[in-house]
Amino acid sequence: MNEFSAHTAALNRQVGLVRSLVTQDPKLANLVDSDGRTILHWAASSGSVDIVRFLIDQNVDTNPADYSGWTPLHIAVSAGHEDVVRELLGAGADVKKANDKGITALHYAASKSRVDIGKLLVARGSDINAKDKANQTPLHRAATTGSTGFINLLLHPPEGSPKTRLNTGDRVGNTPLHLAMESAHAEAACLLIEAGADRSRENVDGEAPEDLEGVGGQEQRRAKQYVIDRCGKP
Repeated sequence: MNEFSAHTAALNRQVGLVRSLVTQDPKLANLVDSDGRTILHWAASSGSVDIVRFLIDQNVDTNPADYSGWTPLHIAVSAGHEDVVRELLGAGADVKKANDKGITALHYAASKSRVDIGKLLVARGSDINAKDKANQTPLHRAATTGSTGFINLLLHPPEGSPKTRLNTGDRVGNTPLHLAMESAHAEAACLLIEAGADRSRENVDGEAPEDLEGVGGQEQRRAKQYVIDRCGKP
């Protein structure tokens, strides 16, 4: 077996093989492959909670970043492995850590509308207003996908937490409301408006959210009419 057999075993959820290899050679537990990933990265990717627990018991680093800045927590969140996320958080994984694009675990949860995982991250202190290198917050991501569940999560953070900023512009000036309207997510747009989003805020092209052409066609017209019917004219 080569030195990266334990990585492959973790990817294939081979718990017994990982235990055997790491027990024989403890240095394998933190060995990085050609992508800068440890066994824990691959266990997080495959969703093997048993391997993750074993590795945590071996006192592995729970926050290793691969060569793109991804931690096991980023991977587990993006893949939707809630049990693995719980284990990593319980072992002290850093919820605020960002990858090379400035993206946090909460951004990925928002992008995939993983509301239950989002709740875990927020409860552990994720920065709900964290900006990635495109100047987007998790709320931008949730608005883009039209995830009303995730938007509601962000709009109602735990008591004592900072409030979610509604009108942050990304690198082209689009607020979460711009992105909701652009994708014709009318209900998401109304949630933002009802929470206080600025309907007159312009992006760098001088466009207000409801002026965007977006997806166009009948879908866009229906979305705009829904917003006017529910929220009134801007």
